Amino acid sequence: MKTKRIILSLATALLMLPALLSAAQQGQGKGRAAATFLSVLGRPKYVVMLALGLIALILLLTKKMRNGIKIPLLLLSTFLFGIAANLPIKVFKSFSMHPSPVCAATKSILYGFGMPLVVTLAVIVVLTLVGPKLFCGWVCPVGAVQELAAMLADGLKIKRIKWNFTFSQIVRTGLFLAFAFVSGKGIYHTVVEGQKTALSIYDPINAFHGFEFGAQPSFWAGLLHYLPLLLTIVLAFKVYRPFCHLVCPVGLLTHWLEQIALFRVTLRKSDCTDCGVCTAETPCAAVPEILKDAKLRPDCFACNACVGACKSCRAFSFGIKRTS
Repeated sequence: MKTKRIILSLATALLMLPALLSAAQQGQGKGRAAATFLSVLGRPKYVVMLALGLIALILLLTKKMRNGIKIPLLLLSTFLFGIAANLPIKVFKSFSMHPSPVCAATKSILYGFGMPLVVTLAVIVVLTLVGPKLFCGWVCPVGAVQELAAMLADGLKIKRIKWNFTFSQIVRTGLFLAFAFVSGKGIYHTVVEGQKTALSIYDPINAFHGFEFGAQPSFWAGLLHYLPLLLTIVLAFKVYRPFCHLVCPVGLLTHWLEQIALFRVTLRKSDCTDCGVCTAETPCAAVPEILKDAKLRPDCFACNACVGACKSCRAFSFGIKRTS
């Protein structure tokens, strides 16, 4: 089983890479030299993304992930990919979250696969195939602030509402299908110099825009600009990762990819005492399904909460899926 999972993960990555490269070549402008995949991948932003994801993976595998490390890692992701680009410091400009994961997943469909879009998607795909949602859980700034809000809510003893995964999956999938139809058909569009240009229905609800601190033309424009991120943070105190579960198309993509991730949360059923502590203390809907050994799991963000909660029998761990 372990060998099959490794082969399947690597095969999926290899099969997707040529498709992404081909799409990128088709999406390049003709008027200037096209950036290559490796030249874009070598930019500081993407190198640090991969490094942070792999650092998180190593800490999870070696059982070193504690709140004293987890919080600084999440703050670092929030700063580098959310805040840093707004500072008047040249070195930080290259960390701007452009294209944002939401834009990479949607605007590439509408306008073609430019190389930055492809590289962003490739980094997300690779990290997800290595470990469940390593990008969403440890690199994404919107994901990071939601995780920090959830941890603060736990510290303040705020009782959270747990997701019904069927409901959240229907909402998230329905929104993507609406995007594919409304935006893809040009029903939602703007006109520039007499040309009709399709717009993404995700733009008005894209929480990533909240990390762009530029001046807004009016108070109401500013409110609408920052509202998705502000609502995401506020709601994250009451429900776990609302933007990820209800809105983000990348969350929808990585949900399916994580099912074949090489490393994931595993359960040694023979050691489990069915005490229920893991279900009570963890925020995500994946734990009950892991306990059932379900074939299809809800989103797991590799937050390590279930491993940390399982202190008596230590039945949970992070690694290659066990066969028993």
